[in-house]
Amino acid sequence: MEVLLSVVATFVEIIANFGAGAASLIAGYEPEIPEELQ
Repeated sequence: MEVLLSVVATFVEIIANFGAGAASLIAGYEPEIPEELQ
């Protein structure tokens, strides 16, 4: 059980290190860009 928790914690840490940018790419999330920024 301890090993399983360690694996899960490591996986969560890897995702956190990627940051929100990579997470949104994985999820296919693409925010609308305001006209001022285009």
